[in-house]
Amino acid sequence: MDRRRKLSLAHLSLIAIPPPELIRIAARAGFDLVDLRLSPATPTDTIYADDERLALCRQLAPLLRDMDLKVWDVEIIRLKDATNPSDHVPLMEAAALLGASRIKLVCDSGDPARAADLLGRLCERAAPFGLTLDLEYMVFSGVRSLSAARALITAANQPNLRILVDALHWMRAGDDTSSLKIAKEQLGYVQLCDGPLLAPVNREALIQEARTNRLAPGDGEFPLDALLDAMPPNCVASLEVPLPSRRDPLAHAQRLYSTARALADRHQRVTS
Repeated sequence: MDRRRKLSLAHLSLIAIPPPELIRIAARAGFDLVDLRLSPATPTDTIYADDERLALCRQLAPLLRDMDLKVWDVEIIRLKDATNPSDHVPLMEAAALLGASRIKLVCDSGDPARAADLLGRLCERAAPFGLTLDLEYMVFSGVRSLSAARALITAANQPNLRILVDALHWMRAGDDTSSLKIAKEQLGYVQLCDGPLLAPVNREALIQEARTNRLAPGDGEFPLDALLDAMPPNCVASLEVPLPSRRDPLAHAQRLYSTARALADRHQRVTS
């Protein structure tokens, strides 16, 4: 039985690449899994009509089988005060059609009670599809820290709800490993990248860093070994490092895989 940590290639790492080619690149680079952005996270992302998205997923299913690759995460639900949970059922249907395990969620609401109610209703709609929702906190979103994320999912009180820990947002929120260890039962998986310890100075710069200026594991100063140690054992690690200018997409994916595999295997040897 293979006990190595499974690695997934996040779509943001190659955001300009359409899903079929992303799947081929992820498989060729060695990844076990792939994350697909099938609902926009930013104004520049592709917007799919519901029927268009389902048609795409039907095309992707045989390709995934041929590439021996699985979809881990589908993006994204942006939770706002005006969100109607039923509007996101088509995305859940698409994720289930692909055999995905999770849907990523970001909360843009500043009203914790309203957000908890909406989050609970989203989880109830996701449950029949066998999907877990992962709440990603960010210092520039409505949920800015691990403690805020814990409070929100505790209030929502749903069994298919976890916290997604992104290495960059974890660092920029000023969270530490002890807080992660306390929250371990509420954690889902981890997104890996690297970067400098010194954070950008304003909100716009933080957003720019998150979307375009991440580093591969080992190229920065983040305590990634300590981060993995604080996460649930062998949880999936998704690599989210946008493609640098003039870098070949396949070469970029291969380097992300090799650096993350070295990190994960080293951590496994130390902790086993």
